[in-house]
Amino acid sequence: MDLQNILNKYSIKANVNMLLDMWNESHRSFHNLNHLNDIISQINEGYFNGTINDKQMEKLSLTALFHDIVYEPSRPDNEERSADFFMNLCENKSNKDILDIRDAILDTKTHKSSTPLAETFNRFDMSIVERDFDNLLEWEKGIHEEYSVYGNDAYKVGRVQFLESLLDKYPDNYTNLSQLIDWVKTNY
Repeated sequence: MDLQNILNKYSIKANVNMLLDMWNESHRSFHNLNHLNDIISQINEGYFNGTINDKQMEKLSLTALFHDIVYEPSRPDNEERSADFFMNLCENKSNKDILDIRDAILDTKTHKSSTPLAETFNRFDMSIVERDFDNLLEWEKGIHEEYSVYGNDAYKVGRVQFLESLLDKYPDNYTNLSQLIDWVKTNY
């Protein structure tokens, strides 16, 4: 897929290389190009196996590109700022597809989906929590590095609370998530 062609098709005035540079900012340890590439790979897999059509692939790709485009761990409004950044680059702000993408970006704040597009995207964005312990630990270390400004004690409290909230949502990975929670409690 050619992201620049998709940007152009949807009349989004941005250079893909400038956007990718934003994903490569030095303060990003998890929410970086690897995270973006992981989501794009999942979108491509769905497209090639026929579960995602052309239009969905384009909209999901744009959602991926912009969902964490503005990312500062110390701010609580990254999703809103990412959605605003996206909308500011769009020529036709009232286009239904553009509004769907904006809503999917906003839904990544809670991962509660308001549209089918957001539901599919949130599944891709959160797929990390369904992976094995080694992948979960790599995710954890990246998140911890991004949030190091808060110190280990405050981080541990918030992180354990978040991870525990995932146990009921992802019961198939209960064992690995529980192991990660224990690791966080022990190591910070």
